[in-house]
Amino acid sequence: MKHILSFFLLVFFAGGIIAQETLTVTVGSSTAGSGLTEIEYTFAGNDDVYNITAEVSFDNGSTFYPIPIADLEGALTNVAPGGPYSLSWDGRASFPDTFSDETIIRLVATATNFTCGDDLTFTYRESEVTYGTIERGGLCWFDRHLGAEPMPFVPADDATGNTDARLYGDLFQWGRGDDGHQVREPLSPATNTLSTTDQPGHGKFIRVFSSPWDWRLGGNDDLWQGVDGINNPCPPGWRLPTAAELNTERASWNAFGVVGAYASTLKWPVGGNRS
Repeated sequence: MKHILSFFLLVFFAGGIIAQETLTVTVGSSTAGSGLTEIEYTFAGNDDVYNITAEVSFDNGSTFYPIPIADLEGALTNVAPGGPYSLSWDGRASFPDTFSDETIIRLVATATNFTCGDDLTFTYRESEVTYGTIERGGLCWFDRHLGAEPMPFVPADDATGNTDARLYGDLFQWGRGDDGHQVREPLSPATNTLSTTDQPGHGKFIRVFSSPWDWRLGGNDDLWQGVDGINNPCPPGWRLPTAAELNTERASWNAFGVVGAYASTLKWPVGGNRS
């Protein structure tokens, strides 16, 4: 619990039953009469990922018709419970003869089996984000650290790639949740006051100047333990890798140290700290 960490995430997915969940939806037309509709939604569910479909009614909800997926843009496939997520729809393109400003839209979230290698859309730092996934040694990893820019943005053989700040992602204090303290740009404010609880209740980075170098008074070594762990910053169904899994990943590199880390499929950058 004494280190700052930016990290990849991994998960073990099992095939789930198909289930549908209720969504909270806000709909607004960007221009009256234009048919251009912006949709914002949130939802909760017991499965890890869902596909979103949309239906429309022109008779006050008596009959609903499916909206063609090709006419929708936004978070539709492999979406983790949470939100808010956004969609846009050109209603007049889909139903030129029947669309009106009185149209009713319904969204349906259907649980789906996730395949590693697919993209995953989820909520991070209260915003919608999409990350790729990579299979390594029977585990599924995110393609970059939380908060990092997507690869590739530097040549694979760039000798300075492992020190490129765009690879770092956000800087978590070990065991803390997604409360804003980890943000690099703009850098989150700091405080010298240690927390007395597992959730400090603010987004400030907590400076520590003496042993045991812990942001929490009394410590708590049970944070970040597994999918349901306290303060787990990962999307539903995902978790941090264990020490054994990290060592297995490290042992697969062609070379040890920063050279092997960056040359690996997951492009690990060098470690560091902040003040």
